[in-house]
Amino acid sequence: MSRDKVSQLRKLLSEATPSPTVIKSDAESEAWRRFQQFEAYTAPLPLESSWRAKASREIQRISAWYGLTDEIQRALDDAGVDLIASLSDDDLEALRDRMRLLQDNVQHGIGAPDAPPAS
Repeated sequence: MSRDKVSQLRKLLSEATPSPTVIKSDAESEAWRRFQQFEAYTAPLPLESSWRAKASREIQRISAWYGLTDEIQRALDDAGVDLIASLSDDDLEALRDRMRLLQDNVQHGIGAPDAPPAS
């Protein structure tokens, strides 16, 4: 490569690279530092504490931990709804009880309650 091509390439690279933002004053620098500190220490949003919200979180937690998402889909299909939030109180409680049962079975090494018996 000739020197002209190298210098053209350097010029193109310098134009393509974004220049770093320059903070102009100490006050602006301090404001930016305080904003970043504020963002780092904001509290998480509070969780809803109704029994339905707690049951939904428990169902989703068990489902994610043990790979039981098909159980949620089965319960939704049986109830004819698309979302856990759309389940009736009785259906939501039944799903939570089922998920708890499956969790206990997995933790104790027992097969699924509706699986065929081992021969």
